[in-house]
Amino acid sequence: MARPDRVFKAAYNAMLDALVANPSIQNISAIARQLDVSRTTARAILNRLEKAGILTQAGPDRQLLRVPQRRDYFAASETMDMRDALEATFMQMIRSEDIGPGALLNERLLARQLNVSVQTMREFLIGLSRFGFVRKDHHRRWVLEGVTRKYALELHEVRVMFESRAVEKLCQIPENDPFWGGLIRLKQDHLEISAHSDFADLDFPALDTKFHRFLNAHADNRLIVGFQDAISMIFNHHYLWPLEDQIHHHLTATSDHLQIIQAVLERDRRKARAAMQSHLDATRHRFEEATS
Repeated sequence: MARPDRVFKAAYNAMLDALVANPSIQNISAIARQLDVSRTTARAILNRLEKAGILTQAGPDRQLLRVPQRRDYFAASETMDMRDALEATFMQMIRSEDIGPGALLNERLLARQLNVSVQTMREFLIGLSRFGFVRKDHHRRWVLEGVTRKYALELHEVRVMFESRAVEKLCQIPENDPFWGGLIRLKQDHLEISAHSDFADLDFPALDTKFHRFLNAHADNRLIVGFQDAISMIFNHHYLWPLEDQIHHHLTATSDHLQIIQAVLERDRRKARAAMQSHLDATRHRFEEATS
């Protein structure tokens, strides 16, 4: 996907979230500032909203005709940036056991499989090497490595500090920010997956990564966003949880997420922090059991 197309689609989704959170319609300049896009892009977004029957036609008294629905949004695959899309596909390869610890990674082959340039693939692998997931052997070949239990638990301590503080900051985001509509949409995702009759077939790790990435990204802390790749790799993808209790774990974690989301929606900082800490403590306990 071309970058301008992705930027437009991501901004359009953000505008839908803004309308869910606050149905008041701003002028083009205000929308451009809110979404961090050009006035041209803001105007194109309004035009699409009109064609979709969400807003009335242009004019000083433009109004919301209906609340945006899930069908109005562009799919995540269409708005995801290159690195996130690459990470998601690469992690899926690991989870499906197409590749495992000790496997040699061919940059050119992976680039073709994942539909990216060799340079993009190389930069991605270099990024993973900072966390010890891959290394170069004495033949200068990339090798998929495991990470030590000690390293994972140290990273988890950092995660607790960052994410517990993050949910407190989220409670202070202004009322008209698109974040609130996005959080409502994330809540709906969790309600749908928890109500599904065959939970085993659903991709909870992807939802878990989406949940934590969404909260951390909006807490506006570049350091925790940088750690997100390592966190998702270790706790969702690198270690394959025992199958016999996997569904129970996923259901419990989904319930934890919903408690955190609700606390943030209520702007209850203390409740949100406590819910996040409880969730991460449970994650650590299960990780220790699985790797002992």
